[in-house]
Amino acid sequence: MTAIAVEPLAGYGNTGAAASRRQALACFGEHRADKLKGGFQYERPVSDDAELLQRIRNGATEEFAELVRRHQSHVFAILYRYERDHHRLEDLAQETFLKAWRSLAQFDGRAPFQHWLSRIAVHAALDHLRKQKRSQHEIGFPELGEDALDWLHNEDKQTDLDASQAREILAAAMRRLSPEDQLVLTLLEIEDRSVKEISVLTGWSAVTVRVRALRARARLKKSLEGLEKNER
Repeated sequence: MTAIAVEPLAGYGNTGAAASRRQALACFGEHRADKLKGGFQYERPVSDDAELLQRIRNGATEEFAELVRRHQSHVFAILYRYERDHHRLEDLAQETFLKAWRSLAQFDGRAPFQHWLSRIAVHAALDHLRKQKRSQHEIGFPELGEDALDWLHNEDKQTDLDASQAREILAAAMRRLSPEDQLVLTLLEIEDRSVKEISVLTGWSAVTVRVRALRARARLKKSLEGLEKNER
């Protein structure tokens, strides 16, 4: 059998960690997934996941390729919030599906498979943020575009930011936060998830989610103020 993998985006080579993960998926058989077009959209499964999972557990391991095909867009949509580089994004998607395969025996079917897979993807994203935090240096302001820098320099703030400038400044401020702060703010404020949903996805208690969100908002405000002070 040859390997199944999430379809690479344009310019993505079969090298390094991604190559080793594709080799680890060799037991699934060959399946070429459709290219992602028009952004990262959620896909509705074409038939019941429970039946497909039962066939996989009965020995039809090549059927896991169909689960990848059904849910890869959903996984990409989650991970895209935390990593925009296509190469690293594909690595994270590969990692998510491998973790799902290795943990398949732990899936008890009480919740939909996509919910369980979403939790794995969120934890993969959190691990990724932690690795980035350990390796990154303090954010360099030259990474911000000239328009965003000009706005930070302007004490009057009478000129409105356009959407791209606002995203740029927000991303710079978010990178100063802890991985946990970034995750809870993304889930709560950007994805508009409920406290209950975040609790299920992260494994944190509802109280922990609320406390972390409150503190993360305060730290984000301080981070934005820090960007502004450093640019005056």
